Amino acid sequence: MGLIKGVLHKEGKVMVDETTETVVPLNTLLSQARQARDLSLDKVASQLNLSITQLEKLEENSLNPTQLSTFKRGYVRNYARLLDIEPEVIDRYFLNCDYGYSELHSVDVYGCPTHKPLLGRLIIKWLLILGLIGLVVVLMVSAFPNLLD
Repeated sequence: MGLIKGVLHKEGKVMVDETTETVVPLNTLLSQARQARDLSLDKVASQLNLSITQLEKLEENSLNPTQLSTFKRGYVRNYARLLDIEPEVIDRYFLNCDYGYSELHSVDVYGCPTHKPLLGRLIIKWLLILGLIGLVVVLMVSAFPNLLD
């Protein structure tokens, strides 16, 4: 389970105490910070637009920060922001998480040749235009045979 060094409440903010060797589980940190601010689960739920059940799960002893989904990590960060817990403190719990990043690459990176579609080539466009002009001339001549006289 992700643990950090002890936490002190100082001037309304939750901060890391680098001198203490005590570790505080994430669920305990969230619960204690909420109680220190005298906030009920109902009030927090309405402010974060989460259900009370979701908040209770974030404060359960079985909470394992490394197993949280991306959305749940976001819920924890929002909850911590509401409680004025420094982001660095929360980020320490997620150091060993598998974030599942996706790196986007240009097609050029893979060396795939890119060709314009057949109709995108200039010569094809001119051939089509000339063909249409020729077709119009043929239709005009056949429709109006006296036109050439």
